[in-house]
Parts: sequence; C-alpha cells; structure tokens
Amino acid sequence: MKTPFWVGIIVFILDQLTKILVGRFVSYGYSVNVISFLNFFNIVNVHNTGAAFSIFRGRNSFFSLIVFLFLTALSGWLYKNWNKLHKIQIYAFCLIISGGLGNLTDRLLCGAVVDFLDFGINSLRWPAFNVADSCIFIAAILILADILISGRQKV
Repeated sequence: MKTPFWVGIIVFILDQLTKILVGRFVSYGYSVNVISFLNFFNIVNVHNTGAAFSIFRGRNSFFSLIVFLFLTALSGWLYKNWNKLHKIQIYAFCLIISGGLGNLTDRLLCGAVVDFLDFGINSLRWPAFNVADSCIFIAAILILADILISGRQKV
C-alpha cells in the first residue's frame, strides 16, 4: 500500500478515535474549557445534521448520499489519474477522501457529524469542527498552494 493511503487510514482512525473520546468524556451539548484566556479554545460535543457551518440542518440522509457519491467519484478519478498527479495533489485528495469518510461514518452511525473543536474569542465563535473537517481544509490549502507554486491550472 502506498504512503498516501496510510496517511488517509491514520487520519480516519484519528478522526474516529477523537470523536469516540469526546462522546465518552463530554456530555452532548456541554463544553470543556481548555484555553481560558478570552475563552479561546473549548472541547464541545455537538452534532451537525446539515452541511458545513450547520447550514441545511436536518438533511442528514441527503448529505450522506451526496458525500457517498462524491467520495466514490473522487476515489475513481484519483485511481485513474494517480500517475498524472504530483505527490502533494495525491496526499491532498487522500486527505479529502479520508476526511469525507470520517464524516460519512458519523452520519451513518450517529445520524449526524460529531464536531468538538471550538475556537473563538469570548462570544465570537467559529463553528465547531473536527479532525476530518481539518483534513479537508488542509487538503484545499495544499491543492491551492500546488496550483499557485507550479502555475498549473490542472488538478
């Protein structure tokens, strides 16, 4: 198995493990303050049945199907184009797939995506997110950086 797949597997396991730990030690709807200065960082236990930033709440089944179809298409495309892509692109797409699988697993097993990382300053909060979301965001940055650095428009 190639290294990007191992990275994806490790990310998936880390995502699921952190969600299990949060579910075990933080009651649903509660918050544990980690960095109290300006209430900067908390561990929370919230569930999202919608899309990013909780838009379109209550549509878990619809988003489960969309994510499944997207991940299937992306995996097929990645397999077909593996030798045409730079390593940074391969890692980025593996991060997207593993992050998507982590959130899809939540949707199928819990009926919602489990989010637990809460950052902000006092009452100004960024929406809670998780390891899978972080990996998808990092992947987007990697793809953008690759495009900007290499000057290529093809991904």
